[in-house]
Amino acid sequence: MTTARKPSIIAITNEGPDWTDLDKAYGDETWHLLLAGLDEERYTYRAFKFYDDLSFLSRFDPREWLVWNWGEELAGKPWSDAEVAEEIERHGFAYTGSSPSTLRLTQSRHAIKERLRAAGLPTLPWRVLTDPGEAAAWQAYPAIVKGANQHASVGLDRESVVTTVAELAARVAHLRRTIDDAALVEPFLDSREFQVAVWDNGRPEALPPSEVLFSSFDDFRDRLHTQEWKIVRGSRGYREIQMPCPAPLDRPDWRARVEEIGVAAFQAFGLRDYARFDLRMLGDEPQVLDVNANPELDPLSVVVTGARVNGLTYGQMVSRIIELAALRMPA
Repeated sequence: MTTARKPSIIAITNEGPDWTDLDKAYGDETWHLLLAGLDEERYTYRAFKFYDDLSFLSRFDPREWLVWNWGEELAGKPWSDAEVAEEIERHGFAYTGSSPSTLRLTQSRHAIKERLRAAGLPTLPWRVLTDPGEAAAWQAYPAIVKGANQHASVGLDRESVVTTVAELAARVAHLRRTIDDAALVEPFLDSREFQVAVWDNGRPEALPPSEVLFSSFDDFRDRLHTQEWKIVRGSRGYREIQMPCPAPLDRPDWRARVEEIGVAAFQAFGLRDYARFDLRMLGDEPQVLDVNANPELDPLSVVVTGARVNGLTYGQMVSRIIELAALRMPA
């Protein structure tokens, strides 16, 4: 990999006026980790939280400054991270993470499935349901029901796992009522779950995977990594789910296959800099459950833990991602 010059950094993240204290606390935790990492690596930087205005970018020279892009919403519009990236591009800046087209692609769970299938990568059969009356067409149970255009586990809880047509119909209605989205249904695998991060270090490279351990949960409906259990410190899931890295230690063949699939998926989706893939086992073959462009870099993130296993501090991990993005800076 060609070494780029060390840029100055414009770190950006969004925050909405209607965010809950919990949302703000979770966002601030990772935000402060990032800024500490920039300090650790002695970057010159400016940090901005925005809601609907990125005009502050006009104060800086894109030839000298790189944008660290943690913008997921513009003007409070859910999942408008592609619009944030487009606005950064309109100002002429290179930035960390994936392009607008890739961000839009990975917003649609149906599109993710189609791309995985076209690339010959393992993923479970699925169906998109727009109305509860369509539930009878699905026959594989237990099944899991997800918002067709959501990510970050939004809309997932123990009731997302269904065992009958009636439960499936009720869940389709619930998603339409609560988040105004269609439902994507697929078989629920009550099996071992892994996450793997890939970054593009001249060529895509998998970091050591982690396993999501649900060993203390007896009910299979609770063996889900929901949004609440990811961020609410007092929740049972936050306390009891363990995520050892590297993993799995008992099946090096599984680990090699998880890493292989992660690298192939990174290339198939045209991802940039860093990404995360969630997988569960079907026999000896990992199935890709989700593709995460620009994933969170909180302390439990597999990007963070995988980099740590490889001997990198948080700041060094941040610096590596910056080096990758800096190769796209204008001359």
